[in-house]
Amino acid sequence: MSFEIGPLPPIQPGAAPRRSTPTGPADFSAQLARASEPAGDVAVISLPPSPPPEVLDEVAAARDRAAELAASNRELHFRTDEETGRVVIQVRDLAGNVLRTIPPSEALAIMTGSPI
Repeated sequence: MSFEIGPLPPIQPGAAPRRSTPTGPADFSAQLARASEPAGDVAVISLPPSPPPEVLDEVAAARDRAAELAASNRELHFRTDEETGRVVIQVRDLAGNVLRTIPPSEALAIMTGSPI
């Protein structure tokens, strides 16, 4: 087993510590650049610069639908029922009064595109 940290050489457990002479800034920069390159079987994980276009389209559609609901003095409220653990969806006016509770089976049918 060995431990490697940044541009430093690997440290073997039980090995005597080595002393090295200080290096100049240019040499250190070169070592740092080499250390940042993946070595061997290393997975490089990165995030895309932005979500995929289809995700952005879905977010835009949700935003548009929320704006339509707000224009008609409505909003959707989601909560989890403590007893059943199921999601409860309510249609409320903007003052917070419950206008309708959507049953979970109906919400699932809407989400899957099945007939209600």
